[in-house]
Amino acid sequence: MTRTRTRSHTRSHTRSHPVRLLAGVAGLACAATLLTGCSEDDAAPAGDVVARQQAAQVEEETLEQEAVERRHAALPGRPAGVVELDGSPRGSLTPQALDRFAGTGSSVTVEVADNGEDVAFGQLCAGEIDLVDSTRPISRAEWDACRSVGLDVVQFQIAADAVVVAVKSESDVGGDCLSTEQVRDIYRAGSPVTSWEHVGLDGVPLVVGGPDPENSAFGFFGRNVLGTPQPGLTNLRSDYHAFDSDQGSRVFVVGDEEDERLAEEYADRARARDQARSALVVAQQVLDDAQDEVSAAWRERAKGIADRRSPADLARDRQRVRDAIAARDAARAELAVVREKWVRVRDRFVVSRDARRRDEQVRGHVAYFRFSYYELFEDQLRPFEITTPEGERNCIFPSQRTITSGEYPLARQLLVTTTVRSLDRREVRVFLESYLGDADRLAEDTQLVPLPEATVRTQLSWLTGDVPPPLVSPDAPVVEEGAEEQPAPQEQPAR
Repeated sequence: MTRTRTRSHTRSHTRSHPVRLLAGVAGLACAATLLTGCSEDDAAPAGDVVARQQAAQVEEETLEQEAVERRHAALPGRPAGVVELDGSPRGSLTPQALDRFAGTGSSVTVEVADNGEDVAFGQLCAGEIDLVDSTRPISRAEWDACRSVGLDVVQFQIAADAVVVAVKSESDVGGDCLSTEQVRDIYRAGSPVTSWEHVGLDGVPLVVGGPDPENSAFGFFGRNVLGTPQPGLTNLRSDYHAFDSDQGSRVFVVGDEEDERLAEEYADRARARDQARSALVVAQQVLDDAQDEVSAAWRERAKGIADRRSPADLARDRQRVRDAIAARDAARAELAVVREKWVRVRDRFVVSRDARRRDEQVRGHVAYFRFSYYELFEDQLRPFEITTPEGERNCIFPSQRTITSGEYPLARQLLVTTTVRSLDRREVRVFLESYLGDADRLAEDTQLVPLPEATVRTQLSWLTGDVPPPLVSPDAPVVEEGAEEQPAPQEQPAR
């Protein structure tokens, strides 16, 4: 069942727009009357001019206000018990939120269309729907259209999403910050960028990869970074490495975990190889010396026989031969053991050396990931801070705070826009309370970036009437207004 509530508090905010304007008109009229009186008494031509100008302004504003009120009165009525939503619900949390809402047993019906954001904002400002599902705020022209019929605009943020451009952790390509234009140049079709020095960093070969079109990050990157409404592989450079999983993209950037482990053992295995080689050289020398001794012993024995030495001397010559042969055989056996160890150690070194070479080859590899996946492997990935090319360079590190606030340039906010007129309807408030209450859980389930709890609480207070909702002006922050102040943490790249 839906919850009922007292509407007088909400209406004290929603009905204030005509009153404010009429009060302003009345004030200007009084000011004009006073100035006119002064000009008549003093016969000051300059005062007459000012009075006439202000009187004309008052008349013009009065007529405009009356026209706005007539247009507002002519807006179509909203059907009882029904909430109408349009925009771009695909890729948002709206389908999941509708499933949750259907399970609440509410008598409110939510009708959803998918006509795109531009059409939806036009319908909202014509009073034809209640909610717009979008990833962009209302534009100045759309806002002007709403204001022309006396509609004040309120915007809710549901969640956020972002992509992170990253190289391997602990690697260095000469910098940690790229502009959105540089990211676009690196990935776009026909890109001439083949080295990091082409974007002002070190002379490291640059190799580009990322997800294939089946991954939701592909569409997000194509639309928001490349500026392509319907992104495909043809919009990317021809040597783009497309992977069918986030794991594939990660391995492309960081290399194989086993290769990394073996690469870390390279120095130890190189020392072991050198020691085994030295031992082999020594063992071979021992054998060579033993073989020389055998030859020398045989020669000495032959000479003793020729010289007719005494039996005792001949016996010593024979013993020398036997000792030399035994030493040679022992040296041969030792050499075989040392050689076997050398082959084993050498092979281990070769494996580690090849793994190190492969691991070094990924140094300049770069790919992009959804923020939720990056968080799982932030110890392996080194994200680039991102800045916009316009104005002062301001490199923003990707985090929940910078993404949900919209500071991070490669982020998008998932928004639901409405009007104060629609918010005055119980049906709309009931649905939005359910939507916002489930938003963080749904965001985590769908790998989006959830909002801070304080932001959710603030927006819910707009619906309960505890806090009046801030009215939207184009290019002005919406969700953060009225939110609890929290210190911004110092965010540093993972290393």
